[in-house]
Amino acid sequence: MAHGVIICIGDELVSGKVVDENARWAAARLWPMGLDVKAMITVGDDPPAIKSALKQALDSADFVLVSGGLGATEDDITAQVAADVFALPLAESRRMVKNLRYFFQSMGKTPPEGIDRLTWLPQGAEVLSRASAGFKLTAPQGKPVYFMPGVPREMHHITEHHVIPQLVEQFQPDQIRKSGELLIFGLDELEVQKRLKGIAGELGIPSLNLGYYPRFPEVAVIFSLSGKQNQKADQDLAAVLKAAYRRLDGHVVAKGGQTLAQTTAHALADHNLTLALAESCTGGLIGHSLTEVAGSSSFFMRGYIVYSNQAKEELLGVSSQTLAEHGAVSHETAREMALGAASRAGTDLGLSVTGIAGPGGGSPEKPVGTVYFGLCHQEKVMTKGYLFSGSREQVKLQAAHTALDWLRRFTEDHAFLYSH
Repeated sequence: MAHGVIICIGDELVSGKVVDENARWAAARLWPMGLDVKAMITVGDDPPAIKSALKQALDSADFVLVSGGLGATEDDITAQVAADVFALPLAESRRMVKNLRYFFQSMGKTPPEGIDRLTWLPQGAEVLSRASAGFKLTAPQGKPVYFMPGVPREMHHITEHHVIPQLVEQFQPDQIRKSGELLIFGLDELEVQKRLKGIAGELGIPSLNLGYYPRFPEVAVIFSLSGKQNQKADQDLAAVLKAAYRRLDGHVVAKGGQTLAQTTAHALADHNLTLALAESCTGGLIGHSLTEVAGSSSFFMRGYIVYSNQAKEELLGVSSQTLAEHGAVSHETAREMALGAASRAGTDLGLSVTGIAGPGGGSPEKPVGTVYFGLCHQEKVMTKGYLFSGSREQVKLQAAHTALDWLRRFTEDHAFLYSH
């Protein structure tokens, strides 16, 4: 099995001003090919640090991917450092000169000043792409080292279309790898682990590995396995995911890298259900989550942000008597909010959220984190209260996710509204 190291270069990365996207993306693309990444190294635009990282990687890895420092500015020094490490002179690459000329002519632009820096590469370097900087060197031991731009779009394209095919051809991994992801809401990480314990033995798949990744307020689980036959590996993965769904009992809210909002939005659209929202403590967070999904205008008709009692009365018709007797945070108010949203918008569903996000505003009877929900369908309304914990932001996130999950569950089984 081939092992690699990924080196990402840039002062903006080590200062924390920019989050590295390339190392994680590349590792995720290499893994299914049977190409493991054993280390990720981040260094600034410092020649000694880059040289040290390259030498360390060459001593321990079968292949190396380097990202960053291949632009036309003074701090783009990767080509020179690579030449030093490989004891090669810099030379003008005719291939790169031709590529740059073609690129700017096709764009109808004049090459900017200083762009010719990109044409000077370690002598004998293999140019990787016609459309961007990037080259390959081979160490004396036959280890390939790929130098690519730090711009994610360009680095991803070169990796996908040039680096991975070459690495697969050179190392010919004998294992096919498959992975799948499930997103769980409503169970904490320990409970998820408890429910999935022993699943590999139950299914007779010894290569199965599970990774748990909390993403508040959800938990992502990545299932990975390997095999020598593609069809068998696909069948094993499908069996694993089916068994996991059964064990997690309705708490799987998304799969394959999707979000809860995407799952909910697609379900509402598929069921031809229209929706109006009445949000108080979430301040529009639920509507924002749904409208992040393309095509949400097919089901999401209207959103009311009714933060004050006056807004609840004027926009949704909540009774002043209800507010006086039960308060804004109550079953009764949530019920009238949901009814008002659905009736005034003329939608199939009306969903309401009203609560105390904190840090102030709580009482012994209704502490911070108290949130009530209402869901209306055909003038029937279900309400329920929850007590969330955490910061103001965490309470709002939990409330928004709970609202989305109510809608998801309703689309899966309409009896949810009457039996919850």
